[in-house]
Amino acid sequence: MKKILFVIQSLRIGGAERLQVTLANKLVSSGYDVTIVTWKPMIDLKCDLDERVHFIYRAPNQHFGAKIPYIRHKFYDDCMWELRASPKKLYKYYVKGKFDVEIAFFHGLAVQIVGGSTNKRAKKIAWIHHDMENQTDAIPENWDKYIKLYKKMDNIVCVSNAARQSYINVVGDTGNVTTIYNMLPFDQIRKKAAQEPDVKVNKAAFHVVTVGRFNKLKGYERLFRCISALKKEGKDISLLYVGGGKKKPVDDYIRELGAEDCIFTVEGGSNPYPYMKDATLSVCASYSEGYNLTIAEAMVLGIPVLSTDCAGPREILDGGKYGLLVENSEDALLNGLRKLYDDPALLKEYRVMTTRRIKFFDDNTALKQIAGVFEDKKTK
Repeated sequence: MKKILFVIQSLRIGGAERLQVTLANKLVSSGYDVTIVTWKPMIDLKCDLDERVHFIYRAPNQHFGAKIPYIRHKFYDDCMWELRASPKKLYKYYVKGKFDVEIAFFHGLAVQIVGGSTNKRAKKIAWIHHDMENQTDAIPENWDKYIKLYKKMDNIVCVSNAARQSYINVVGDTGNVTTIYNMLPFDQIRKKAAQEPDVKVNKAAFHVVTVGRFNKLKGYERLFRCISALKKEGKDISLLYVGGGKKKPVDDYIRELGAEDCIFTVEGGSNPYPYMKDATLSVCASYSEGYNLTIAEAMVLGIPVLSTDCAGPREILDGGKYGLLVENSEDALLNGLRKLYDDPALLKEYRVMTTRRIKFFDDNTALKQIAGVFEDKKTK
C-alpha cells in the first residue's frame, strides 16, 4: 500500500482545501494510505475527512524569543522560525515517518517543506491551484528560492491548462508539468444541498449567490457594487455572499454601500450548498483564478453561471459555451448581470447547458491520472 503525504496550510473553508478533502477521501477508498499535515489550526473541513485519513496538525515551531512574553508581543509572530529555516529543517520538523509520495498541495511553506525532503525514495509533487502570472499574492518576495524548489519536484500537477501554461511562463517548462482537473464528490454535494440551511435568507425573484473567502482578488466588492446598482435601477434582485473567515469587513462594506436591503452574508461552514441550490445564478467576479471550484459545484447543482474572464473559469465554461463569460471589468460584470436578468430565456439556456458539462468533472478520470503520476518513476 503506497503511503501518500499531503502538506497544506489548513483545512479551513476554501477551494484548495475542499479539493484536498475530496482527493484524500477518494485515495483512501482506492487503497492508499493517506496522511495530511497542516500548520494552521483552522479545521472547518476536517469533519468531512474519511476516518481512515491520518490528519496531523503541527503548530509552527516556537522561536526562542517567542517564549519571552514581551519579546513575543513586540517582535515575533507565528511562523517566524519558518521564515528563516532552511527547507531541510522545515521538512525535519513537519514530516515524521516515511512516505512513497510527498505532495505540496499549496504554495508557499508547503513547497518549502516538500522541497526540503531528505527521503530519497519518495516522489515529490507540487500542486498548482492558481494563475501564477496574475495571482501575485501567491508569489513571495524570495521567488528565486521557490523556482529552485519547484524545479526539484518530480512532478508538477496543475488544476487547469491555463494554470499549467501560467506556471510554464513563470517557472519554465521542465517537462514534468501536467494538467489534472479537480474531482468533485457529486453525491456528497447533492446530499449536503438537500439539508436545511442554518440561516433563512430573504430572496428576491432574481437571487444571486457567490461563495468563497473574502480577498481582493475575488472581486467581491465590485460584485456588491453591481448588485447595489441594479437594485437602484428598480430590479428585484438580491445577492447572498457565502463566506469563510472574517465576516466583519464584508458587512462593513455592504453598509457603506447602503445595500443591506439586497446583499446578505452568511458563514458557509463546511456546507455552502443549501444556500447555493435555490439560487437563480452563481457568480464568480474574480480578477484571477487558477480554477474556481465553486463554479464547478454550482454546475453540479444545475445552477447557471456568470463569470469574469480569467484562466480557470474560461476553461470550465469552455470560453462561454456553458455559462456567461464576460470581460474582466466591473462594467462588463454589471452588463452581464443585467443581460441575464432581462433575458429569462438565455438564463434558462445556460441552466440546461450546465447539466451537459458534468462529464468534465469526472472524478474517475482524475483518479486514474493521479494514480499514473504516483506510479511513474522518479525523475529527480
